[in-house]
Amino acid sequence: MFCKNCGEYIRGNGSYCERCKEMLVYSNGLNVDEEIAEEIYVKHDKKDSDLIENDSKVEILDDNKKDIAVSPKTDIANKKRKLSKKNKIIIITCAAIFLFICIIFGIITCVNKLNSNVYKNVYLFNENFSGKSSEEVIQTITNISNDLNSSEKIDIYQDGENIYTIKAEDFDFKFDIDKTVQNVMNFGRDSNIFVNNFNILKALFSKKIIEPAYSYDINSLDNIMKNVDLTIKDRYNDASYSLDEKEAKIVIVNGKTGNSINYDEEKNNIVKAFESRNQNTYDLNTIKRTPQSLDADKVYSEVKRDAKDAYVDKTVNPNKYVAEVVGFDFDVNKLKELLDLPENKEEGKTIEFKVTKIEPKVKLVDISADMCNEKLAGYTTYFPAGSYARSNNLKIALSYMNGVVILPGETYSYNNNIGETTASKGYQAAATFKGGTTVDEMGGGICQTVSTLYNTVLMANLEIVERHQHGLPVGYVPPSRDATVYSPVLDFKFKNNRETPIKIVTSFSYSGSLNVSIYGTKQNNDPEVILSQKTTGTIPYTTRYEYDSSIPYGKQVVATAGVNGYASESYITKKLNGQVISSGLLSRDKYNAQQQVIKVGTGGS
Repeated sequence: MFCKNCGEYIRGNGSYCERCKEMLVYSNGLNVDEEIAEEIYVKHDKKDSDLIENDSKVEILDDNKKDIAVSPKTDIANKKRKLSKKNKIIIITCAAIFLFICIIFGIITCVNKLNSNVYKNVYLFNENFSGKSSEEVIQTITNISNDLNSSEKIDIYQDGENIYTIKAEDFDFKFDIDKTVQNVMNFGRDSNIFVNNFNILKALFSKKIIEPAYSYDINSLDNIMKNVDLTIKDRYNDASYSLDEKEAKIVIVNGKTGNSINYDEEKNNIVKAFESRNQNTYDLNTIKRTPQSLDADKVYSEVKRDAKDAYVDKTVNPNKYVAEVVGFDFDVNKLKELLDLPENKEEGKTIEFKVTKIEPKVKLVDISADMCNEKLAGYTTYFPAGSYARSNNLKIALSYMNGVVILPGETYSYNNNIGETTASKGYQAAATFKGGTTVDEMGGGICQTVSTLYNTVLMANLEIVERHQHGLPVGYVPPSRDATVYSPVLDFKFKNNRETPIKIVTSFSYSGSLNVSIYGTKQNNDPEVILSQKTTGTIPYTTRYEYDSSIPYGKQVVATAGVNGYASESYITKKLNGQVISSGLLSRDKYNAQQQVIKVGTGGS
């Protein structure tokens, strides 16, 4: 209680004010909590004016009001009670909303479990699959697939020039029906209940576009990328070397600054281009690279070896024939000096370096002659007898192949066997394929020997390790039965998967034929091999006209004959005792058309 006269706080139940001695004490008739009163207590030495003006904690009330002075604690308590009530309302509201959502999700879940068809607003290639059954989805996607796989191709460009064309069938790129059907049917069913229901609800208000699935042959695509790399303009090459074992020399080709590609990146980009279904061209991304110089120490470590005699390992059943090893050695410091000469720094320059050849005393041909006396397979091809240069090149290449013995488990490399096709070996310039056309080049025509060997190896049931097709059609073997080399990038390799040694035997006739045979020891389980092939498509050739002032005006001369390209497949069937034991696809190839070039005369008559 407080004194009405001076406002002094009266402790307890006193009847007068100790300050002003006033007997009449103002009271609100209520018991004021002593602890609260202490908080609003004002010392008596303050003036009344100060009490009223400066002390915000005390409010002097008149006689007609029944309010009490309210402390900050009381005010906070009131606010807390109001806040608590508000929180309760919020919690109840949230709980109600959550319960409502759970009920809705429960209803949706029950409905979805009963629904085995595609959910609403699901699209693929602008086709609405809403409500379709699995059978309807399969049929619709199958129809879409037939349209998609009709004539898919992409032209590869470099600096505005078309350097290569890739067709979907070249790497078996196709629309994956099964996986795409699965993607459509699994929408709204491939995750937990909450994610599925959310996706279904979202699809009610906006389209859900399903990504189609595709498949392709990665090995075929890798081979295509190698061919693309070979066709790029101003191609980059690292410094390389090869060991010519017969001539006992190392042939070094300096590197060349030029264009290169990121294989993985470009391969992925081309796949994406096919997947887009609306892209007919692709601009190849090339990068400039500078070559690294040849490491002489590395060359020495790879070339230097000791000579070893051939022998028969009689501990193996049947006996294992181990071939001799020809040894090589050279002064690595002299090689470094040769490479450091200023005149040998030129990019692309060919440098030859003689090495010491160490012959073994005992050779395999001497101890295994009796193991290679039965003909396993042979194949003959033909060529125009009128081209002396081409005939000469064929004869030289065959001479390197003739008599080569391949041990069980050993891999034969055509490039390593033949070596460089240089003039010093007797090779001459003749027609060969390069850059999508026919040009004269040293050693031209020897790919016929590779193709002939390839067919012989197939018929002998040996394992093919590496084989590459030509870019243009050839006439000396059936479609998809050819093989080409381009050292050091492209090679032809096969493995002797037999238990005994084999030997390559060749023959040549200037009348226009050559033969490659493989000899060995026949076994009871040797199958009969049947090769077949078919053309699956034709690529018509185009014609380019060139003006030539040396030709009379108006006269046209065919400078290069046009040749249609085609797509083809080869198959291999194996029989044992007249029964087919295996049959399947051997290769799928595409040969570009050779453009016809016609020169139009602009000169005088």
